[in-house]
Amino acid sequence: MDEATDTDTRLAAWADDVLAHLDAQARLDQDLLVALGREPNLREETLNRMAEAVRAAALGIDAAGCAAAAGIPERLLLNWQALEPSFADAMTAATALSRSNGHGEEKPLPLTPLELRTLLTVIRAGAALGAAAARVGVSRRRPDEARIRRPEVNALILAARRARAPKSARRSGSSPGHGYRLLQVDGDPFIG
Repeated sequence: MDEATDTDTRLAAWADDVLAHLDAQARLDQDLLVALGREPNLREETLNRMAEAVRAAALGIDAAGCAAAAGIPERLLLNWQALEPSFADAMTAATALSRSNGHGEEKPLPLTPLELRTLLTVIRAGAALGAAAARVGVSRRRPDEARIRRPEVNALILAARRARAPKSARRSGSSPGHGYRLLQVDGDPFIG
């Protein structure tokens, strides 16, 4: 085996391992609920997703990317902002924090780890790279440049493509990246 092929094989194995870690991290909260003997409930799930959206906004990601990072449609994010003034204030404050620390300037920054993680999630759900970049709220040029500069980023994107469900499974009618889970509704009038 030549050196280039060996390097490609090692990068592919590393990228597959990273994606496995992302899967394990996504299951962590569910596993902890099982350990506590509790079922997931809608209020906690909504608050967790709101927190992810605020975190993304603080890191300079736009509304589409915040929604993707939270695993929700952008329309739901906007509805939450309209229905929950404290959430809208938190998003505004997080965006202001990001801008005060240099995000949003003319010069595009390299991809952040959260942008890359969200990009990989959207690609695994079946989106092409350009559509995934738009969904995350970054220009197509940023992941392309990252792929050229860092072979690891390219390996992760290729691994995300390999990990996609078959096309027939992706044509279920739901939008990419949005699965459904059963949640216990705890009687809270704010359902989202």
